[in-house]
Amino acid sequence: MLRCSKLVINSNLLIALLFFYTLPLKSQDAPKGMVLVPGTKFHFIQINRWREGLQLLPYKEGPIGDAYVEDFWVDLDSFYIDIHEVTNKQYNEFLDATGYRPKWPMNFLKNWKNGKYPRGKANYPVVYVDYWDAKAYAKWAGKDLPTEAQWQYAAQGTNGRIFPWGDKWDPKKANVNSNGTKPVGSYPEGASPFGVLDMAGNVAEITDSFQDDGWHWFSYIRGGSWFQSFASLWYMENGIVTNQQRLKFWWLNPGFNRSPAIGFRCVKKVK
Repeated sequence: MLRCSKLVINSNLLIALLFFYTLPLKSQDAPKGMVLVPGTKFHFIQINRWREGLQLLPYKEGPIGDAYVEDFWVDLDSFYIDIHEVTNKQYNEFLDATGYRPKWPMNFLKNWKNGKYPRGKANYPVVYVDYWDAKAYAKWAGKDLPTEAQWQYAAQGTNGRIFPWGDKWDPKKANVNSNGTKPVGSYPEGASPFGVLDMAGNVAEITDSFQDDGWHWFSYIRGGSWFQSFASLWYMENGIVTNQQRLKFWWLNPGFNRSPAIGFRCVKKVK
């Protein structure tokens, strides 16, 4: 009888230990306003218009014509990502807490008046910020800007879908070709496989991808925005942009790097 009891106790202990060590990562509590994206070996594929890249990379003929291609695998650790783009209200909290002022203030928060965001737009994505403005916010929040691979994985998951919700464009699932930004989360049906919202349209999003090729400074923005350009094929599209496309954002000067169609969201390491 005693031996049988010991076996039962030992078995229960073993089950408990197995349960503890095999708890899915998603059981960890994500920080407020963020969602967990489990780590994986991610197949990063980019197919972009040649005129936007101007890079000596392999070409591929496809639905967007002559294009350059990047195709590689990358190991991604688990991370948290903001469900929504950073809002005016959140950025205002950062300013109040830090007194942040950019080194080059031209066009910084141009749509704000007297240091206040527009009435009724607390929950709209913050715009007229550049890479350094976004990095400063992220550092204050204990976060960072997403790498391109993190952003793309959070947008498309592992099945290579073209848009966050699937392979077919649906104007009811993203704010594109409109008159301006909309409150974050306005298109819940456009969620990515991980539940991240507005990864297509609303504002194009800054990634942690600053580069210097010896002639130019640039970074990549992702996801497209409310603004759709039709005037010239040479203009950066920034409207309907797939998960597999990036927009090369040339840094002309600090003031011109701020736009009413560009914002950001953050990521955070899983400890």
